[in-house]
This record gives sequence, structure tokens and C-alpha cells, in this order.
Amino acid sequence: MKYFSVILIALFIFVVAFVTDACASVAVIVNKSNPASDVSYNDLKHILEVKKQRWDNGEKITLVFKPVTSNETQFLINKLYKIRSENFYQYWMLKSYNNEISEYPKMAESLSGVIALVSKIPGAVCFIGTNEITQCGDNIKVIRVNGKMPGEDGYPLINKEK
Repeated sequence: MKYFSVILIALFIFVVAFVTDACASVAVIVNKSNPASDVSYNDLKHILEVKKQRWDNGEKITLVFKPVTSNETQFLINKLYKIRSENFYQYWMLKSYNNEISEYPKMAESLSGVIALVSKIPGAVCFIGTNEITQCGDNIKVIRVNGKMPGEDGYPLINKEK
């Protein structure tokens, strides 16, 4: 009976984790000094494709990514870049080779690394799980996408395929 209870609890935790992650949203964060409070989905796509390299105030945009294996970066690779994750680094090498970028995006190994980079770089933009927003601190803010914040109806950065 004890093993049955343990298995039942483990199954419950797995189901809750799967259902919670099944429709996880990705939040867009920037340095608090960035005057942007909203970005259109199309502008966000242009930022990620480096077709837009400056914020409206002229500040250089610096892309910051969590590891390629993170849910958030995988979501961006699949939904916006529409490439295979193993081609992500080659994508940026080609951008550099074609002189489309002056520097590679910053890669952070953890949420604390993301927070440190976005806090230091005025033009930084990064993508984190909505469950991580509360850990960001005072130097970072979440911006709207198409006028919607994560969790609001119509927010476009929802990972329904997870």
C-alpha cells in the first residue's frame, strides 16, 4: 500500500507538471531603463531575425538567450525561427558571415545569468518562462506583446505544443 501511495503521488506530480507546462507562456523581458512597454509580434520577429537592431529610442538591441535546450529557447526556435535546434548556432554563424550582425547574441546558462545580463545591458531583450517573472528583480521589466501581457487572453507567445 505504501508503494501504491508513492506511485500515485509521483503520477500526480508528473501530470500537474505536464499540464502546467503544456500551455506555458514565454515572457519578454528588457532592462528597466528601456522605454519600450509594448512590442508587436511582427517587430519581435524582426528583432529575433535581426532585421530590427535598434529600439525606437536608438538603443542597440542585444539578444540574450537561455540555453538552447531551455523550453523558452526551444519555443523560439520552433515557432519563430522555424529551424531545427541543432542548426541554431549555424544560423547565427551565417548571420555573422553575411555581416548581418556585429556581435553574437549573449547566451546565459541560468536564470540568474539572464537577470545579470539584462540588468547590465540597457538594450537587452530576453525570453523567460512566465513562472520565472517574480525572480527578476527591480532592474528588469516584462513588456507587452501586441498589447497583451503573459496570461491575458490573446497573448501570442503561448507554447501549446509542449
